[in-house]
Amino acid sequence: MRLLRHGVITMRSGLEAPDEREVLRALRVPHATRITDIEERGVQEAIRLAYGRALAMASFEGVFRTAEVEEIREDEVVTCGAPPGLLRSSVLARRFAGAREVGFLAVTLGERWDEALDELARRGEPAEAWFLDALGTFLVDRASRAVEARIASDLARAGLARLSRYRPGYEGYPIEAQGALCQFVEASRIGVTANEAMSLWPRKSVTTVVAFVPREDGGALENEGDPVVTGSKSS
Repeated sequence: MRLLRHGVITMRSGLEAPDEREVLRALRVPHATRITDIEERGVQEAIRLAYGRALAMASFEGVFRTAEVEEIREDEVVTCGAPPGLLRSSVLARRFAGAREVGFLAVTLGERWDEALDELARRGEPAEAWFLDALGTFLVDRASRAVEARIASDLARAGLARLSRYRPGYEGYPIEAQGALCQFVEASRIGVTANEAMSLWPRKSVTTVVAFVPREDGGALENEGDPVVTGSKSS
């Protein structure tokens, strides 16, 4: 496998705007399909304001790289060139069984999301801030999947398909891996850092690892539907 073997790749893109049904699902209002279905006028207005802010900031930056799997042990997935222990987890070893390649990535919506949330806190707008925070979480996950889809598109040429994704802090994969993962994908290129508690800055940032297997063994994630990106650029 030599596709993507030229180190870290940077990706910048806009995101397709979520529709109202997606927004309400992200805000945990499953009984409504439109914002006008919500009876409380104050809640309606706060959601509309948060939605508008989110649309104005719906872009991301990401960095990613791939590594060939050398060995899958009982408690660790060993990949070529990755720091020792980066994928040390019995859960990952089970979920990534049969993997030939692993994608490593970090994405962020950027500091302007932090600035917007901090501004709402200063103005005493807790409802709008809560809704904007939830929409940011939804959009950064969508951004992560967009980068993942880019990796999948390239690796498909080698007959590989996605098997499973996982993140530091999920069950059985220590959050402490976040720092080494950020270093491995050079997350500082997009302004992402991990603090001593392994929380990411900017706040609307995530890291992800994704396993790829020969196509006849994979494809389970291909049916989820990848997000649409607009104006995508890579370097």
